[in-house]
Amino acid sequence: MRRTRKHLEEMAQAARALALYAEDLHAFLSEHPLEAERVAREVEEAVGVLRDLVSRLYALEARLKAPYEDNSAAALRELFGEV
Repeated sequence: MRRTRKHLEEMAQAARALALYAEDLHAFLSEHPLEAERVAREVEEAVGVLRDLVSRLYALEARLKAPYEDNSAAALRELFGEV
């Protein structure tokens, strides 16, 4: 558990750093639009990698939480009454 917690903390720290880098890069490229054209493909690839990572972590979270959540039809009928 300690190792996992450390990795999650590291991930959160990296995400904060990523946000700062993205904001700085956005500001720089706003002032230098020709540079934006030069790095457009690289930025697009990085966004793809990040989207994949977010999807992967979301799927992990959903998979881990699923056994603790009851979304069955029976549970919904019990909660809201039979329609």
